[in-house]
Amino acid sequence: MLKSLYIRNFRGIKEAEIEELTDVNIFIGRNGVGKSSILEAIYLASSWAEPMDPIREKVLKANYIIRRRGGRGGWNEYRDVIWYAKDVKKDIEIVLRFASSKELRLKTFYETTTLRSPVWFEASKEILSEISDSKETPKILYYTLDTNILWDPEIKGYSTSVSPNEVREKVFERFRDEIEFLRNTIFLDNKISVKDVEERIWQKILDNRLDKIIANIVKEEYEPNVENIIFKPTKLGKKEKLYVLALALPKTTIEIDTLGDGVRNAIFYASALSLAENTIALIEDPEVHQHPGGMATLMRFILRTSKERRLQLFITTQSIELINIVKKICEDLGLRLRIFFVEKDYSTDIVSIRILESIDVEHLQKLGLDPRLLYLL
Repeated sequence: MLKSLYIRNFRGIKEAEIEELTDVNIFIGRNGVGKSSILEAIYLASSWAEPMDPIREKVLKANYIIRRRGGRGGWNEYRDVIWYAKDVKKDIEIVLRFASSKELRLKTFYETTTLRSPVWFEASKEILSEISDSKETPKILYYTLDTNILWDPEIKGYSTSVSPNEVREKVFERFRDEIEFLRNTIFLDNKISVKDVEERIWQKILDNRLDKIIANIVKEEYEPNVENIIFKPTKLGKKEKLYVLALALPKTTIEIDTLGDGVRNAIFYASALSLAENTIALIEDPEVHQHPGGMATLMRFILRTSKERRLQLFITTQSIELINIVKKICEDLGLRLRIFFVEKDYSTDIVSIRILESIDVEHLQKLGLDPRLLYLL
């Protein structure tokens, strides 16, 4: 798993470092301090290992980073919005340090526009010297896994000074497990569509009969009379027939499209997490549209699944109720939890991260203080 994370020149974050990451990591803090940007930075970094989003149809992770907030354009048209202060002359830097003690130093250059993943791995002098002892070999080159090419920052262009295939071999030799861990990173927010779930996820859910588990989640908190979740045929025009997900009830079926946001989000999140394994799950504000009972049911499933399927969770929240729910479930399941308070110095845009130990959270609440309001203290 990830043990620490360094971010520079990304969105509103000029610089941030997060250490002592663990099984379940919750980020709290006021609006605009960079909580969602932390999730997006990890998601962008994961595109180096796999450019395509695993749960959204034909969506590049780099494009989703751009579109998910504004809903328009893509990397080539609007990529400058993710550079800190739109200063595209300074490279975006993301450093991932793992429990294995290995480190991936990644950069994104504004000049590279046509690649499926704009993220480059820093091939250091140590790696390059194992391939070539030529004095003309650059001290540092940057390597993209997806297209197997090298970038020379000195000339701001592609390099042919060493063999990309040999660099690839060295990279996999050193980082095979870390690449596999990053590859299937998923980003769960309230923008997952019914179509994504129906066309990319639910077939695999049925193949593994996980539909029964997800139906039980719905039954436990949202709709006690649900019998199952089924594919229901429906007409689309005169010739085509479309199959849509629906709740099977004793007297009728209800298309998932028409359900409330809370139950739909629960179905979508549970479906995506059920198929993830040995990777990172980024979850933005899972409390949105959730009654406390639904929140507890959903988080119990998320945390149990993360333990069974070896997922490292990164969660943002504005809900003290969610923090208390997660804390209790983590204790029951034997999962390690860390709560990070995120704050920004607006004169420098340096983001600092305070670790709140469990006892700190408890004491603050006993004093009648909300941990989310630490910036006022």
